[in-house]
Amino acid sequence: MAKPDSQRRNVLVILCDQLRKDFLPAYGCEAIQTPAIDRLAAMGVTFDRAITMPVCAPARATMMTGRYPSDHGVWSNDIPFRPGVDFVADRMNALGYRTGCFGKLHHAPADDVKGFQVHRQVEEGRLGDRDGYLMWLRQRHPEAKQFNLKPGRYEFAFDEEEHCEHWIASEAIDFLNDSDPRPSFTWVSFQGPHDPLDPPASVVGSCDSSKLPTPIPTQELEVDVHATRRCILGLRHNDPNILARRTAYAESIVFIDRQIGRILDALETSGRLEHTTILFAADHGDMLGDLDLVEKGPFPYSAQLEVPMILANQNTVESGVRTDTLVNVIDIPGTAIDIGGDERGIGMAESLVDLASGKSERRRSINFSEFCNAFKLVEDQRYRYACYPFTSQRQLFDLESDPFCLENLADQPEQASRVAEMERHVLDFACLTHGVRVEAHDLVMAQQETLERLWPRYAEEMPIMFPLTAAQRDALAAAGLPAEMNRVFETRTPTRRYQPAYWEKTSS
Repeated sequence: MAKPDSQRRNVLVILCDQLRKDFLPAYGCEAIQTPAIDRLAAMGVTFDRAITMPVCAPARATMMTGRYPSDHGVWSNDIPFRPGVDFVADRMNALGYRTGCFGKLHHAPADDVKGFQVHRQVEEGRLGDRDGYLMWLRQRHPEAKQFNLKPGRYEFAFDEEEHCEHWIASEAIDFLNDSDPRPSFTWVSFQGPHDPLDPPASVVGSCDSSKLPTPIPTQELEVDVHATRRCILGLRHNDPNILARRTAYAESIVFIDRQIGRILDALETSGRLEHTTILFAADHGDMLGDLDLVEKGPFPYSAQLEVPMILANQNTVESGVRTDTLVNVIDIPGTAIDIGGDERGIGMAESLVDLASGKSERRRSINFSEFCNAFKLVEDQRYRYACYPFTSQRQLFDLESDPFCLENLADQPEQASRVAEMERHVLDFACLTHGVRVEAHDLVMAQQETLERLWPRYAEEMPIMFPLTAAQRDALAAAGLPAEMNRVFETRTPTRRYQPAYWEKTSS
């Protein structure tokens, strides 16, 4: 049951597209200044170990559903969601929130807003002439295109107030300032620093390029899909355009930070900031020339797999702290509905409020990512393991000594047991993401212990097929085997059974 409106906090999600965390001062970069994002970090918890699904639409679908791509069905860009999944906006609507999304959703079809009551979109041309920002811009510049750069330059062609990032923030501010007394759930999704890199003139020159992260030199890529991606989408390491791209990318971040500042100022002026929890993240990063790769794909490298994640202004967690707890973009919807007062959970998401609080029983021990069937990845607190289905190729990295994932340890004999353990984790997640299907009388305690770690709500959501009867439970007890293995299901009605489940017969 939802809490009364007076007891519920507003929830504001702020996303960037293709933002790598090492370009942010909050994560150590000294090349630019981002006072608004720094303010968020000072107001909450900065997660140092957040990962994502490493391509746009699959990651964004995961944020909408709390499910991995193999489950929600968006395994690549321009693929629709499978039927039957819950969406975070619908769940917040049911809790009595007014919901609005502003900027890029990147769904298929492009006008499917997944339940948001108010929507103002920027969709990179996927909506054609119906794009909300493009229609607005053409009222001022009839000749305008979706993207408008000065010829031969990384610079926006019009005034900064006409940039899509400024428009997104303005639309969000109007929504946040509405007099509606209901709590708000606001999804602000900036276009950048995704290509095309088009910072306005007001921020050009705001980056000290000499202090930007240095591109990681090229190496022999032992994974076939990486070599292929380098060939078709690569940016050669000695290309002088690399530094210009990185500089424009950083300047785009500066401009987005200014828009975040405008939103924070508006919340403060209206008196709503005190009652608003803010979650800042990105859908994925950008290789930006590291290893002669660009953008994103089935890569285990930190530049595009790891994302910034900050939980700010949540009154139940400490402020101005950092944590190495393993978190994931899958946790964004779980966090929203948790703050909204829904205890049912959504998909396989955890709540960042729980994960940030230091509760040991909620601390994730294994993190998972995937991009269709090209790439599966698991990591623990120290090691990252990537495998590439239908090939024999695999990678194991020690993140303590090799944070950039340059030395593959997978074939070292002394790592054989660790590789085998990581492969077991991949298998567990492969089953988990397709829906756990085990007959109840076969769900042994070892399976339940693993499921409890990976999917704490498994007993509430998986189908109960053929549970133990009273006679079967007695036979297990007589043999000294776990006779209470179906106890986790005792409050539920089985989907199928040949005879009454032991708790049904006992209670009759």
